[in-house]
Amino acid sequence: MTVPSPSAPRRAPQRPARRRLWFLLGAIGSGLVVALVVLLIVWRGGAGLPGDSAAAARPQPSNAPPPVALAAAPTAPAAPATPAGPHPSTCAELYSPAMTEAFGSAVLNPGWTQAAGAEVRNGTADAELIQVIDAAEKLTCVWGSPEGGSGSGLTTNLVWVTPEQSAAVTARLTATGMTCYEELGGLRCVTETTGEAGVSGESHFIRDGIWLATRYVNSGPDGYTHDIVANVWAGA
Repeated sequence: MTVPSPSAPRRAPQRPARRRLWFLLGAIGSGLVVALVVLLIVWRGGAGLPGDSAAAARPQPSNAPPPVALAAAPTAPAAPATPAGPHPSTCAELYSPAMTEAFGSAVLNPGWTQAAGAEVRNGTADAELIQVIDAAEKLTCVWGSPEGGSGSGLTTNLVWVTPEQSAAVTARLTATGMTCYEELGGLRCVTETTGEAGVSGESHFIRDGIWLATRYVNSGPDGYTHDIVANVWAGA
């Protein structure tokens, strides 16, 4: 009689365990997909993680210019200051009664000298000096015949100048060959010519931001510039 050999023990079915394994793997895969989606959102500029202070502290690029501090903001240029020193407002203030009488029949600022373009209104014949006179604050005082132009007359421009203009005027007066010297607390420059038409010349005086430019033809009493200085700087 043949005895049958013992057979190997039968294993329990593995299907339920396999199902749990695939379920776990599927859950892990789904979690990875969700994590990747969240990571992509953050990478593409989404909100950072809560509490990520380092990311919040990083400066963000911007094309807008930085604000200008109030103290550094440009300001409008200041208005020119009133020149220091004497500031007469009329030509009459320049002369003493004695000087006015010394002009005889000539009068101060006759009507015909006020016309636009009147050549007698410049206290110099130099073109460069005339440019300074035209651009500056000034008084123009003309002594002439009340009837009209004649062979005699005198013009003085009292011009308020800056230190830079004063230096430029002084340099120009010296360059034209005038004789310059210190007098009455300022600088005096003079030139005079005698010809067929008589005596003509110029006298210039610079002091304390004021330039007295005088041009004359067969006119001008002695002490004319001294008289103006004594009145403009009275008490100085």
